[in-house]
Amino acid sequence: MEDFKTTGITELAAVVAEHLQDWDIEVVLVGGLAVEIYSQNLYLTQDIDLVNTNYQSPQLLSTAMAELGFFKQGRVYVNTTTDIVVEFPAAPLSVGDELITEINKIQVANKSLPILTVSDVIKDRLSAFLHWQDRQSLIQAVAVMRKHQQRPEDFYDFIRREGSDTEVSLLTALYQTASAQDANTMDELETILVSMLISPQ
Repeated sequence: MEDFKTTGITELAAVVAEHLQDWDIEVVLVGGLAVEIYSQNLYLTQDIDLVNTNYQSPQLLSTAMAELGFFKQGRVYVNTTTDIVVEFPAAPLSVGDELITEINKIQVANKSLPILTVSDVIKDRLSAFLHWQDRQSLIQAVAVMRKHQQRPEDFYDFIRREGSDTEVSLLTALYQTASAQDANTMDELETILVSMLISPQ
């Protein structure tokens, strides 16, 4: 069994993805770690979320993961040499009602890691906010937007399909206020959002 005690989470995700590829199991990184990567570590997580995009069997997945020393415990795969856990959210690969057909690949420690595109990570976070009113997801979306020069108006159609004009206005106001104040950290963005919700304009 490999020892992942000193392996960082992004490198571990790449190790797992490449190992699974050897088993003909295709995966794409989604969720919190995708946010961590695109926000340049403004958001931190201990979970690796990988969607199996070619629908291999759970049995094959477990066999492949066991070769790396990961064993299923509830919904996640754990390894005794690391606190990082791996989860496989159900396919298909989608954000809201949109199926994803384009992905990105980043190089990590000489390994290739398939990951959602920046815009789809933002849509994923916006979807979590729209459907579950998860404010942290809205903050994460804005953090990634500001890091990658993405504009709120690029996501208006998506938000209106998934939510309403109210959420469009909130996203725009949060983004504009953050830009005016040059707020980038999660704490700064949360402070702005809380202030907006307590004292709406």
